[in-house]
Amino acid sequence: MQPNYTAISQPGRIGEMTLKNRLIMAAMGNALADDKGDITDAMLEYYRVRAKGGVGLVITQFASISRDDAMPYNLKIFDDRFTSSFARLVQVIHESGAKACIQLMHPGMLFLLFKTIPAGITVKVPSLVPEMPGDKPFQVLTLEDIENYIHQFGEACSRAISAGADAIEVHACHGCLLSTFLSPAVNRRTDSYGGNVENRTRFPRQVIEHLRERAGPNFPLLIRINGNDDVAGGVTRDEVILQAQILTRAGASAVSISSGMEYWSTLMAPSYLTTPGVMIPVAEEVKRNINVPVIVSGKIDPDLAEQTVKDGKADFIALGRPLLAEPELPNKLFKGAFKEISSCLHCNNCIRTSWRSCTVNPFLYRETAVQVSKSNSPKRVTVIGGGLAGMEAAVLCRLRGHEVSLFEKEAGLGGQWKVACAIPGKEDYASLIRNLEFKLTELKVPITLNTTMTVQMVQDLKTDIAVIATGAIPSDLALPGSTQNNCVQANDIISGKTVAGDRVIVIGGNMVALETALVLAQQGKKITVVSHGKLGGRKGPDDMISFRGLLRRISSLGIPIYLNSEVLEISHGALVIRFEQEILPLPADTVVLAVGVKPEDRLVGELKGLVPEIYPIGDCVMPGNAAQATYSALRLALKL
Repeated sequence: MQPNYTAISQPGRIGEMTLKNRLIMAAMGNALADDKGDITDAMLEYYRVRAKGGVGLVITQFASISRDDAMPYNLKIFDDRFTSSFARLVQVIHESGAKACIQLMHPGMLFLLFKTIPAGITVKVPSLVPEMPGDKPFQVLTLEDIENYIHQFGEACSRAISAGADAIEVHACHGCLLSTFLSPAVNRRTDSYGGNVENRTRFPRQVIEHLRERAGPNFPLLIRINGNDDVAGGVTRDEVILQAQILTRAGASAVSISSGMEYWSTLMAPSYLTTPGVMIPVAEEVKRNINVPVIVSGKIDPDLAEQTVKDGKADFIALGRPLLAEPELPNKLFKGAFKEISSCLHCNNCIRTSWRSCTVNPFLYRETAVQVSKSNSPKRVTVIGGGLAGMEAAVLCRLRGHEVSLFEKEAGLGGQWKVACAIPGKEDYASLIRNLEFKLTELKVPITLNTTMTVQMVQDLKTDIAVIATGAIPSDLALPGSTQNNCVQANDIISGKTVAGDRVIVIGGNMVALETALVLAQQGKKITVVSHGKLGGRKGPDDMISFRGLLRRISSLGIPIYLNSEVLEISHGALVIRFEQEILPLPADTVVLAVGVKPEDRLVGELKGLVPEIYPIGDCVMPGNAAQATYSALRLALKL
């Protein structure tokens, strides 16, 4: 039976604004503004495609309300000169069929997301607490500072209305300035802005009251707050209800429930470790206690969105990452094109600290620069390897008009991604394989499985182009005992090919090592983790949200961790390490290697000079995350 999305497809009202459906694009940072904070063509196209995708309301990424809070490559609205730029953005959203909401924010402690604080910036806070890093320039707000920011929020509100915005959202969650005043974990003030709930809500309340005076009685004013700070001593459910009541009495037209102090939390962008719809229960409680619409976000798929609105637990669903993965999500849902949907995996590659893209949508953040058009000179393309990079390359090359064939050595497509799908909580990752298989079938790309390609086989095809997407293989450790039967690879443990003994030592500090340790712990094994360096890999974790979640689970299970330890020898009953200059034998029935991967690029060299054009892509060039693999396929397809 096909799903029916009648609840979320119905119109809804916020203040004087009517939305065509119950799906809202949540505000998300995208770094597409220029260095002065102005809107670029790339940003306009980013919002255009998502507005055209069918959402009822687009909430833009936050706009800085003050000169002293301006984050690099993010929007700014602290001066009249920005109004015309926002007017262009609002016009694009309107022309694409959606209402436009501008989000206003002072980042406050969100500057902690930067490795270094921009010159001349101090991190504005309500008070100093021990958890704040000592190497950052914090500044506690005075009463005069608070009055000044209230005025600046008002000025920004007037500019947004002048730009034609249909609504304004005040950002008061995730650890921004207003959020830290709301949170008892960070707000330890003893004046009228600290202490009880009423006092801690005073600053955001005064902002809403001032904006209501500026905007008039009916203009839609949204406020986004945390339903859960996800830190010790943070807001409780009862406090959230009181905050929502205070803010709606002050003039808020709707309350949006999010979660997490972004620099300390696991909930701001829930990963595979988080329960779907984690904030829906809080939103439901808030809705019972206020008389304006409630918006909720946080790992909500279409079926859960439909049920949430249908059951009256929330009025609107704010979607973030699902619209990065699939800009056309609402349109495809409402017309029943379910197989065409590229579903968000909550893998968080889109918000990594270094290289950001979307695993299922390599066009993300490149909507203007990247256009897949028919090639002027179609060629025969042979793709060798049916992992993510190979499948994506086959799809995109076929869309460009090439004659494409795909070969895979295993009995099914997916490559190493199938290992990821076997990790508890990541079962939904398999939707990407299914989506790519659907596209390959629709495009009539011939697929040959159970075939390990040789040089002669490739030559016999008389192909014009060989795309090598053979991926990577697990790395070994060159040390005594590493070839014994009790030494196995993490991939074999995760995929179930190998069963570990009762006492297991996992060697490695990267994400795969921690995930493997948790998989084994769930099997009842006694686990120890040994890492040559720190946890998170040699350069540190790139996805801090998932890393925090893994670390919390490792800690809660009491799994011993030996950091900065040199592995000396693997024996039948122990792993010998050097820890703090001491030689320690650690009992082990099984030793699991999770020390990274190396490219499987043999064919690249063997085919050189024998095929007109050879292009290696994905992990066989340089191992990376899944988003890098699919983007490498896109870059190649655009070249051919």
